[in-house]
Amino acid sequence: MLREDRMDRIETERLLIRKAREDDLMPIWQNIWKDADTAKSMLWQPTLTYEDAKSRMERTIRFQSENNAWFVCLKETDEPVGFCGVKETEPGMFDEMGLCIAAKYRGQGLGREMLRALIDLVFNELGGVRFEYGCFRENTASAALCKSCGFTYCRSGEFTREWDGYRYTCDFYELKKDAVKTL
Repeated sequence: MLREDRMDRIETERLLIRKAREDDLMPIWQNIWKDADTAKSMLWQPTLTYEDAKSRMERTIRFQSENNAWFVCLKETDEPVGFCGVKETEPGMFDEMGLCIAAKYRGQGLGREMLRALIDLVFNELGGVRFEYGCFRENTASAALCKSCGFTYCRSGEFTREWDGYRYTCDFYELKKDAVKTL
């Protein structure tokens, strides 16, 4: 598989990680974007109206076309049930750009499958030597996920979420290429 193809589409046992399409609007809006509980531990604001969801989809398609960011879809149905992305912050150093699985699909190992696919992409396709993962301190499930994939705590920071002024602590975890276990 060519590197360029890999960045447009990643397949795992149960997931298809691919670029957003216009026909993804209703399922991603219903599964993720309008979920206020999910948004509490993320940086984005819930999208409450269809018009706002359409505008967000246009921005998402444009953003994903220019970045290593994707929707996470069930392979069996192609339904978007999450999103993920990685960015190179300096040569060989990558950060996650937000990872999310819809509430009704949590607890099935899909987050772990998605993160393992990103780890493989970062270290085996993109030439990464370090991958950093951040999550709100109170998001213990997210912290447990990254730890289960070999990430270790490296630092914390205090931040303010732009859209509502919420002050939060973000814990950061890192995984170095030489510490990656066989996936």
